[in-house]
Amino acid sequence: MGGLISAPLSAAGTCLGGCFGSCLATSCCKLAGFGTVSSAQASRCILIWLQAFIAILAVFLASTAEKWLPWTCGKLDVVGMGELGICECKSQSNCWFDQMIYRTEASGVAVFLALVVMSVSGCAEGAARSYAVAKFMTVVCLVLISLFLPNTVWTGFGSWATALSAIYLIAQSIVLIDFGYTWNETWYKFALEANRRQVGSKGYRMWLGGMLLASAALALGAVSMSIYLFVDFQDPSSRAVNVCAMILSIVLLVVSITDWCEHGALLTSAVVMAYTIWLICESLAASPHENFKLPTWAGLLLCFFSLFSTVLGAGVGGQETSAPPARAAGLMDVEGGEAGSTATPPEEAGSPRMKSSEAWQFAAYAAIHAAAALYVTSSLAARTGPTTYALRVSAVFVSLVLYGWSLIAPKVLTNRRF
Repeated sequence: MGGLISAPLSAAGTCLGGCFGSCLATSCCKLAGFGTVSSAQASRCILIWLQAFIAILAVFLASTAEKWLPWTCGKLDVVGMGELGICECKSQSNCWFDQMIYRTEASGVAVFLALVVMSVSGCAEGAARSYAVAKFMTVVCLVLISLFLPNTVWTGFGSWATALSAIYLIAQSIVLIDFGYTWNETWYKFALEANRRQVGSKGYRMWLGGMLLASAALALGAVSMSIYLFVDFQDPSSRAVNVCAMILSIVLLVVSITDWCEHGALLTSAVVMAYTIWLICESLAASPHENFKLPTWAGLLLCFFSLFSTVLGAGVGGQETSAPPARAAGLMDVEGGEAGSTATPPEEAGSPRMKSSEAWQFAAYAAIHAAAALYVTSSLAARTGPTTYALRVSAVFVSLVLYGWSLIAPKVLTNRRF
């Protein structure tokens, strides 16, 4: 009698389970196909939101790991799989945190690099403007898969991510250099417009005064911080990096305001000086000879500010404006020889087909985000060492060389338009 009752119930359960699973799979596939944008700026916004989602997911999973992972690993231990993947951490709280950071950020890096590969291999349209939801879902799926891989894989990723995060610091310098040029150009444009609208020159002087005040605040703040670091940190190598970098940034500032350097700008040089101090602090935080730690929130705030500025066109093929002198071309434009000619007309921004230049620009933005994910990893769960310190020091001087190149390029490449 019991079999007569249980058999139909079992069959019904199997049928309903199969239907639910099939329905769920179909729904996920349809959901993954959602999220289509029609402009380059919107596709860059998707990258920003994806980066923010990855960082928030990493912090959330790492902060709550001790509440759900030990229970899960305990159940696996019953069947002899208690040390599978992340369960190797056992009761080590720091291990749970670091491993979840590594796994989540590594998943993000994989997605961004996949977008780079797709963009340069003829699939830029789909990578940039389609399947936005699928990008977020892929991160979650990769995180779940990563839980079953051994911790040594992700510990290695953490070490490499901390070292290679110097790549992002260099990329960030390009973005901030272009931001500095754009800032200077915009305020100078406002000054000229105020001069045209008003009979007197009060508005004009106010805008120029604001530019000088901002420049002085950034430059003096950088010099003051450099002096403080020199006094407080007495390791010879740290002091040498500090002094050399600050002297070089001051030299570039002086060169930028001379008549010889027509494309230079005081405000841009002040931005570079301030960022140089930040890079010096980053190198100190990675130094094996110093006990210094930067606030995590400060690094992440600067990171996302820089990434957000790329949405406005900074860094890669920056937007062209009509402002007069006191404006140097974006650094990426200088190197590619495309300054002044890469701005996309408004009517073409929503074009259904991407141009080759747009595809390469999206690939560059995706690569920047992949490097940014490495930097977020190093900020949340750093694994420092001599190699990391050397690469951070290199980032300081490479960034200054790139800014120096943006100043002298118009004099060297006279056949290019800037």
